[in-house]
Amino acid sequence: MLFIILAAFATGWLAPSYAGARSAGEASEIARKQTGGRVLAVKSTDRGFQVKVLTPDGKVRQIFVPRD
Repeated sequence: MLFIILAAFATGWLAPSYAGARSAGEASEIARKQTGGRVLAVKSTDRGFQVKVLTPDGKVRQIFVPRD
């Protein structure tokens, strides 16, 4: 079980829940790197940032980046 968790973390699969941001710019950069897409919008919330991204395959995804 520990191996699976470590492998998931190493591949970035668990990155969204561990990555934090102090600003909308940082949240935008985290979401861009995570998806490889283009950031369309960033909305600040009480707990973090909701980032809308256009992925390379043409899909629009919403990524939540918690505050650091």
